[in-house]
Parts: sequence; structure tokens; C-alpha cells
Amino acid sequence: MSSQTMTASAFAADKSEGSFRGWVIFTGITLMVLGTLAVMYDVTATIASVVLFGWLLMVAGIMQIAHAFQVRAWSGFFLYLLDGILRATVGTLLVLYPGSGAQTLTLILSFYFIVGGVFKAIAATALRFPSWGWTLASGVASVALGVLLAVHWPATGSWFIGFAVGLDMIFYGWALLMFAVAIKKVSAAFA
Repeated sequence: MSSQTMTASAFAADKSEGSFRGWVIFTGITLMVLGTLAVMYDVTATIASVVLFGWLLMVAGIMQIAHAFQVRAWSGFFLYLLDGILRATVGTLLVLYPGSGAQTLTLILSFYFIVGGVFKAIAATALRFPSWGWTLASGVASVALGVLLAVHWPATGSWFIGFAVGLDMIFYGWALLMFAVAIKKVSAAFA
């Protein structure tokens, strides 16, 4: 059995390339529109993201609790059960109190950006691999973002998650559109 990677050349000889390309363009444009709306309505997008994340955690926790009782003979049963209870509880709290959840997640993200940025900057400086300056710059930018989030917290907690989700959707939508352009170029080259 062979696996096929998702590259533009893989679709060049395919007769359904036009249909596939149309769906990629549709998805890319839809993501860019939704991402723009999420950036414009960042507070609403933040609350929606936290509630969705809460539901995912809650459902995962409930499923893990149910599964824990199916494998109760396992020596790690108690820890597995506690992990499921923790997931379900945190998920429920995020659904019930999305504003507080957004505040907490933003503060945690700020510390993540600071620690991750420091790590990237130190690693890039110590290893000096090719184009290490870009990684150093990325680390410094991460530290700056983390510090800005922490200094302006709790105000940043009401909008940052929705803004970040919106930007991610815009960038991914753009990447899909550029993939569709690459498919067309490759198809034309093989025609």
C-alpha cells in the first residue's frame, strides 16, 4: 500500500482537479471571511472559542470517565479516572464561565509565549544553525507578545483569543488560496 502526499503535482494529472481546486478556493475564501469577522468581533469570537474548547474538554472528559470504568482492572485506573474528571470539570467551568476562562487562558498563553520565546532565542544563539537570526527574531517577538499580554492583562483576556483565532483563519485561508494557484500552475505545465 502506498501513501500519497498532498502536493500540487499529485493533482495535476487528476481529471477532478477543477472540482477539487474549486473546493479549496471556496474553503480558503470562507476561512478568510470568517477570520476577518473574528478579528472584527474579537470579543464574541473569544467567548465562542472558549465555549467550544470547553465543550470539547467536557465531552472528552466524559468519554474518558466512561472508558476508565471499562478498563478498571488496569493498574492506572484511578489516575486515568481522575484525569477524565479533571477534563470534564475544566470543560464544564469553561462553558459556564467563558469570560473567566478567556482571562485565565490569556494569562497562561502570555507565560507560554515568554518561556517559549526565551527558549527559542537562547537555542538560536547557542546553536547558530543556518538562518538562526530569524529564529532569534521569532523568539524575541514571542517574548514581547507575552510581556504585552501579561502587562495589559486582564484587558487582553476579553479579545486576544478571538483575535488570534481570526488571524489564524485568515492566514490558513490565504495558504489554501495559494495552494489552489499552485495546482493551476502545475496543471497547466502538465497539459
